[in-house]
Amino acid sequence: MKKKLFFNPAVYVSIIAYIIISYGVLVLGERVISLMIREDQFFEVLSVIAFLLTAGLFFYGFVLWRRRSAHSKVSLLKLLAFLGLGLLFVFGAGEEASWGQRLIGIETPEKLLEANTQDELNIHNLAIFEESDFFTADRLFDIFWFMFTVAVPGACLLWKPVNQLAHRYIPVVHWSLGALFLFNYLWAKVAKTLFKSFYSYELIAFRQAVQEIKESNYAVLFVAVALSLVLSVRRMESGHNNA
Repeated sequence: MKKKLFFNPAVYVSIIAYIIISYGVLVLGERVISLMIREDQFFEVLSVIAFLLTAGLFFYGFVLWRRRSAHSKVSLLKLLAFLGLGLLFVFGAGEEASWGQRLIGIETPEKLLEANTQDELNIHNLAIFEESDFFTADRLFDIFWFMFTVAVPGACLLWKPVNQLAHRYIPVVHWSLGALFLFNYLWAKVAKTLFKSFYSYELIAFRQAVQEIKESNYAVLFVAVALSLVLSVRRMESGHNNA
C-alpha cells in the first residue's frame, strides 16, 4: 500500500485538480478573495500548516534514518540532509507567519522596521532581498524547489551513475512529484493570462495574488515530497527487518 501510494494515478489527478481549482479563486469576487488570499487567511494559513507538516515528516525521516545506522552503515550526509530539511521548513513556516507576530501581537523592532519593506518580523521581506535584481526570496525559493524536485531527480533518471551517487548521500525525490511542481509553475503562468480580466480585489495586486496561491500550492506539494521520502525509508527498514 505504501509502495503504491505515489504511483497511484488517482493521487496525481487529485493534486492536479486541486492546483487548477485553487487559481479559480481569482475569479470569485472581492469577498471570497479577501477571505482566501489576504494575510492570515486560507492560503497563508495552509502554507504554514503544510510547512510544519513537511518539517515534522523530515524530522521523522531523520529519526528513521538514524535508527538504520544502528544495524547498517548509512550515509551521515543523508542523515544530516533530513535534519537540515526539517529545520529549513520550520524556518519557512516561521517566515510565512512572520514568527507569529500578528497572532501574539509582537511589535517589529525599530531597526527591522527600517530594513523590512512590509514592516514585519521576518527576513524574506528585507529590502536587501526585495530590491535585489536576482536574490529575491521568491527566486531563491524557486531555485530550491527546482533543484530539489526537478533537476536532481531528472539527472538521476537520465544517468545511472548520478542516480547511484545521489541516492547514497541525499534524499532523492521521485521525478513524478517534480512534474507536479512544474505543473503548478506553468499553471500559475496560464492563470495570469486567463483570470486577469476577472480579478477585482484592489487591496492585493493581481500578480501578488497569483504568487500567494502558487506558493501555497508548493507548500502542499512539499508535504507529498516529504511523505514519499519517509515512506521510502520505512520500506527500506521493513525490508531489513524481514531479511
